[in-house]
Amino acid sequence: MKIRLIEPEPPGMHVYAKVLLPRLGLPIIAATLKAHGHDVLVYNAQMAPIDWDDVNSADLVGLSSTTSTTSTAYEYADGLRARSVPVVIGGAHVTFMADEALGHVDYVARGEGGEQLMLELIEALDGKRELDEIDGLSFHRDGEAVHNAPRERCTDLDVLPFPDLNLLVGSERLTTIPIMTSWGCPFACNFCSVTAMFGRKYRFRSAESVIAELKDKRPGRIFFYDDNMAADKKRLKKLLQMMIDEDLVIPWSAQVRTDVVRDKELLELMRASGCELVYLGLESVNQDTLDGYEKSQTVDDIVQGIRILHEYDIRSHGMFVLGADTDNVQTVRDTVDFAIKNHIDTVMLNILTPLPGTPQYQELEAQGRIFEKRWELYDAHHVVFEPKLMTPYELQMEDLRGYMRFYSLRTWLRYIFALKFTKQLMFHWWGMVIIRNWRKDERNKAFIERLRRMWPKPTPPSGVRGAGAK
Repeated sequence: MKIRLIEPEPPGMHVYAKVLLPRLGLPIIAATLKAHGHDVLVYNAQMAPIDWDDVNSADLVGLSSTTSTTSTAYEYADGLRARSVPVVIGGAHVTFMADEALGHVDYVARGEGGEQLMLELIEALDGKRELDEIDGLSFHRDGEAVHNAPRERCTDLDVLPFPDLNLLVGSERLTTIPIMTSWGCPFACNFCSVTAMFGRKYRFRSAESVIAELKDKRPGRIFFYDDNMAADKKRLKKLLQMMIDEDLVIPWSAQVRTDVVRDKELLELMRASGCELVYLGLESVNQDTLDGYEKSQTVDDIVQGIRILHEYDIRSHGMFVLGADTDNVQTVRDTVDFAIKNHIDTVMLNILTPLPGTPQYQELEAQGRIFEKRWELYDAHHVVFEPKLMTPYELQMEDLRGYMRFYSLRTWLRYIFALKFTKQLMFHWWGMVIIRNWRKDERNKAFIERLRRMWPKPTPPSGVRGAGAK
């Protein structure tokens, strides 16, 4: 079959938006389909324009989406089905909103294991298998939605093919190669869809498998896509030592927790193997908020973590989540103060976003506090629910002001005058440009004005310091 796979372009308001990092689900599926003789290409709208003449002539089109790209994916699907092109969609959002998705597509692939599901779906379209036999598949029959049994999770990640990035249109633009070495996360942050999608049990590729992929791709720079690269420190030490021994010392970055700094041997290996940046899910500088997120982390852990990472010449990108029930206006301001005081290199001030499938979504939905269901706004940069200790307008504006304060011209000029011509200087410049463009966007202006009209008065103080402050 001629099969085309499409990843819609994600929202771009963050300092790493210009770093091209395609998600790996579709390249894994593409590698599997190619191995079985199918004509397959992957379009990623962030990488290159979609050739719709090519896509419209496909026998089957597969879409992958996150919550914020779902609206675009549905638009693609509606256009394809109008041309009688069969469409299947997968991803975390549609896994938990399959009935919604079936209003736009022919098939929904729920959960993981999309590479095997696609092979089985192709067999069904060829008349060699019944749709009922495909675990994880949802579809319509006689006007009724059918949801087959969930698909079993992959227990051995080494059996998965290496993602074939050569099948990704525009792959020649990649300067950082994404590598996945594990799935799942044992922590239970109630706003995160990772555990809902991939479970709370870590599953790892062997170090030997990862080294084989690195030798195959010979990347100039690596981003490890794991949700927590250092979840199994013994296993990570083995991998990093093998990278050193195999002459694969390559600049790399990954997502980790602050607890990596407790292991000095690991830090030494990270530095020696090429680690230049870590993405830290810091979430909050309010301990009550951290406890509410079930983060298993303290503010002191964050302070010590940033300090020690800098001692090892490893830059830190702090990712915060603002808008919990224990957060108020002052919390947002304190977060930016904290980031500046502790010399966090770059930050993302994400607005709490209740993603379908998470406990956070279920709780806020049950309380009637979600007022916005346009999925394209579920990008962590728009307020879509009513916070408890401030209005949506206050949270939106404080978040925007926080970005402007952190990525300020004054800070950027300070780097210039100190002759610090580093990557940090570049990212701070991007931060300034992105925030300025976001504020100028007419859709964002209209969204903010709508919040201002709906909640014109600040939240009255409720005994929490700074609540409702203007």
